[in-house]
Amino acid sequence: MIVIDSSSLILLAKIGALDILIKNIKESLVIPEQVYAECTARKELFDAQIIEKRIKEKAIAKRGISNQPLCNKIQQDFNLGKGEAEAICLCIGIKSGIITDDKKAINACRILKIRFTTVPRLIVRFYEKKLMGKAELNLTIKKLQKFGRYSDEIMQKLKEELK
Repeated sequence: MIVIDSSSLILLAKIGALDILIKNIKESLVIPEQVYAECTARKELFDAQIIEKRIKEKAIAKRGISNQPLCNKIQQDFNLGKGEAEAICLCIGIKSGIITDDKKAINACRILKIRFTTVPRLIVRFYEKKLMGKAELNLTIKKLQKFGRYSDEIMQKLKEELK
């Protein structure tokens, strides 16, 4: 299993890359309850509808947190949002990695020795594995710039890596 946090899940849905991930990962995608709540709270949004549909189709699984005191400590120690804290706590509980773009969550993963990846890294991987062509890649990068909260430096590195 691989855990994904709210911002990464929403972003993948917005840029049209969520289904590529679901169809091509060897592990199942799992989210904690708080991530579900954050991603589907605004039912009228297109990304929320896609995420809800993938959950109903069982392409994304929901899991509860078994150790709430640990989750609270992680949230407090790393100054994380509730969704990121639950996602990291779930990673610890099921011994999995995480997809996250949250800087504080990434720092927590480094300290807690949880493997992680980011949406830009996934996009590079999709292209390298020929899961998306050049035209789709260019469109996806434009969508990342529009919807993602990435610095110009991160976007420049991504573009250079894909040359």
